Amino acid sequence: MNGNGFKSNGNGKPQRKILNRSITLPPLPPTQGSMRETTALVPQTTAQTTNALVYPEFDQPVVLRQSPRWSRLIVWTIIGVVTFGVAWACIAEIEQVATATGQLKPKATVKEVQAPGSGVVTQVLVAEGDAVRPGDLLVRFDSATVEAELQGALLVRRSLVEENRLYRSVIDSGDTTGLMQAIARLNLPPDVQQLTRNRQAVMEENQFYQAELAGDGRGLNAGDLARLQTASAELRSRANTVRLDIAQRQEQLQQTQIKLADANQALATDRQVLTEVNARNRTAIAQAVDSLALEENILADMAPLAREAIANVQVEQQRQRANDRRATLQELQRNARIETQEQEQKIASRRAEIEQLQKELNRIQLDIARGREELTNTTASTQKNVREAIATNNKRIADIDSQLTQSVLNVVVANEKRLAEIDSKISQLRQQLRYQEVRASVAGTVFDLQAYNGFVANTSEILLSIVPQDNLIAEVFVTNQEIGFVREQMAADIRIDSFPFSEFGDIKGEVVSISSDALPPDQIYNFFRFPVRVSLDQQFLQIQDRQVALQSGMSVSVNIKIRENRKVISLFIELFTNKVESLKQVR
Repeated sequence: MNGNGFKSNGNGKPQRKILNRSITLPPLPPTQGSMRETTALVPQTTAQTTNALVYPEFDQPVVLRQSPRWSRLIVWTIIGVVTFGVAWACIAEIEQVATATGQLKPKATVKEVQAPGSGVVTQVLVAEGDAVRPGDLLVRFDSATVEAELQGALLVRRSLVEENRLYRSVIDSGDTTGLMQAIARLNLPPDVQQLTRNRQAVMEENQFYQAELAGDGRGLNAGDLARLQTASAELRSRANTVRLDIAQRQEQLQQTQIKLADANQALATDRQVLTEVNARNRTAIAQAVDSLALEENILADMAPLAREAIANVQVEQQRQRANDRRATLQELQRNARIETQEQEQKIASRRAEIEQLQKELNRIQLDIARGREELTNTTASTQKNVREAIATNNKRIADIDSQLTQSVLNVVVANEKRLAEIDSKISQLRQQLRYQEVRASVAGTVFDLQAYNGFVANTSEILLSIVPQDNLIAEVFVTNQEIGFVREQMAADIRIDSFPFSEFGDIKGEVVSISSDALPPDQIYNFFRFPVRVSLDQQFLQIQDRQVALQSGMSVSVNIKIRENRKVISLFIELFTNKVESLKQVR
């Protein structure tokens, strides 16, 4: 055998045997990653086959073991990579941004140059896209029309001032005649003219009342004179009527006094009769009482004797006589009461009649006193009524004068308003004369030129616009999902869509303002959005060795840096959390 355990031949080489059957290997152990063993059993045989494999001949089984170096290396490599990745994810930081789109705009708004007034453009000194500076002449207007309007306005103003001065002097002086003349010159409405006619009628009526008080009809026209005569006749008639009524009342008074005297005489007679009747009745009743007492005494005396010797017939006769006397007494008493009551009723009737006559007498006396007072006050009452009518008319005249004065004042006020309007128009026309040459107020670029030579411009009509040469800012729109993290003074990266970011880079900026409310969806943006303005650190892009200026209206994409210290591990945690939340919603 050689040093390797093989049998050797004479040449020192191991002796080989020919195997004419396959070798059966034992199965691998069930545990993966452990050392694998393979035992090869070599049968002892001397048969040889022409095409059989030749293997070394072993005297005992051989165990083959796989080296563990590579498997351990792979396992530790995986563990190291995973550990390093987790540690890096926990330590490494990334930027969290809110993406928004929009366009570049100047900080200042676009200046719209409007026409200072109506007029015709005679010369346009700029063209679309020209750069202008403050004070540069842009458009020149024709001034002939403005000057003509100014002269006409000055003439109207002078006329209104003179008219108002006249009306105010008349009102302040209180001259009614002058006021009426001024009203006659004015072209006032029909209701004001009717007031003037009413005032004249009331004045004529007051003149008539003054003549009635004086009893003098001189200076009155025929109609008023006839009215005065009728009023005088009416006054005389009223006085005669009062006198006739007083005479009638006096006659009634005399008749009532006679009736009252007769009634008093009859009352005295009735009272005397009542006294006599009462005396007569008292005497008759006293006699009847005495007779009744006598008969009853006799009857009382006969009662003991009736039991002895007197007959019952005599007792009954005596009792009948006593009863008759009692009936006679009762009849007398009853008749006395009736007669007394009748006489007292007559007396009461007399008293009522006297009281009624006394009231009638007092009433007639009062009527006579009233008639005499009415007669006395007839003239005074007529004068009072006339004076009250004059006072009422004077009040009406004052009211009419107030209304007429107010009408004139309304004309004055209307003229004042017209004067204010004309003064404003004159000021505008003078302003237009000063601004027949329209000049630029800011530096910028001419945009949307509407005016041309011969252009007829109306007041406040836009002639052209000037885009200011101010620094540009990015105005972008942030969605509702990301606006909650955006704050002012946050850093941002502005990428110009016209210049690809991979080749030309971006521009740094900062959030300067955030809208307080969202804009509703429209045809361009179908979602709610918040306008955000972002300032630019530079107004150009560096392309190789030259600077390219930015232009207003360029579309941009802005990444607003919400968080710059977000851990990488939070991305995986967020993904895992979202998956867990989505599983909760699965039914």
